[in-house]
Amino acid sequence: MKIKIQKLIWSMALILICIACEDWTMPESEMIQNVQDGSSTVVKTEEYWENLRAYRRSDHQLAFGWFGYWNGGVGATTRGALSSAPDSVDIFSVFGKYYYNLTPLQIEDMRYVQNVKGQKVVFTFLMQNVGLGFPNTPEGVVQYANALCDSVYKYGYDGIDLDYEPNYGGAGYFSDKNEVARFVKELGKKLGPKSGTGKMLILDGEYDFILPEIVPYFDLAITQAYGNTSFASLNTRWNKAKKIGWKPEQFLVTEEFQKYASTGGVSFTLPSGEKVPSLIGMAHWNPEEGRKGGCGSFHMEFDYNNYPDYKYMRQAIQIMNPAAK
Repeated sequence: MKIKIQKLIWSMALILICIACEDWTMPESEMIQNVQDGSSTVVKTEEYWENLRAYRRSDHQLAFGWFGYWNGGVGATTRGALSSAPDSVDIFSVFGKYYYNLTPLQIEDMRYVQNVKGQKVVFTFLMQNVGLGFPNTPEGVVQYANALCDSVYKYGYDGIDLDYEPNYGGAGYFSDKNEVARFVKELGKKLGPKSGTGKMLILDGEYDFILPEIVPYFDLAITQAYGNTSFASLNTRWNKAKKIGWKPEQFLVTEEFQKYASTGGVSFTLPSGEKVPSLIGMAHWNPEEGRKGGCGSFHMEFDYNNYPDYKYMRQAIQIMNPAAK
């Protein structure tokens, strides 16, 4: 009996060695999946990371997410880490109290996704807060703009996402569009496409309630299309944007995952009649004038709890930027 057991052990060992040899001799290119995947099954060699960073620089629709409760990955779960999101996410916008007084763990997490993955990290700033702690004067607004830019450079962010919702209780100092324009132009000296710095300036909320002359100061406009159910409703939002000069490739549509993460959104009807989660519908949608800038979600980190993690963000990314076969 002892001899038989020994023979069985040696047989199993031989099988494992053969399997291992097949893995060792497999060409590396066969082990690397498409960089848009970002799943744990991908063998992440240095070649993988180089390909991922190259993908980031390519012309593609952007995957965006407002990321809440960012702590760098403290605790039993990694949900609070930017690095836990799919590699194919392009831009994170952290918000709330989490964008200032960063901990070493947050700094490490941000540098990792920026330098290794090539992702961008901006912070959301509520326009209604402009002027707090500064003189409520035009000069004070300029000082505030410079202070925000200082925060970008101090922590190494890639830019700012301005949340502007004057008709929804978020006007603050800005009751006049000319004041908004002056503030944006001041930011535009150090951020956005006019600055030449590579730092981003993004507008979300009421992207259509500004003077057309400041549209070129922004990289992107993001619409909070929460609960939208069809292409027609997204077209309505886009039509407002294009009237003041936004381009299709600047326009991103987003769903609210604070409410709808478990289902990927509300029920959305495609032109074919098929019912899909609204984030998936947004991924399919494009303006008639050309390809959109991308799509994303508010509280994207809640999608972490789905199976697989970030289930709906992964699906949306694959629809917008199909992996090469």
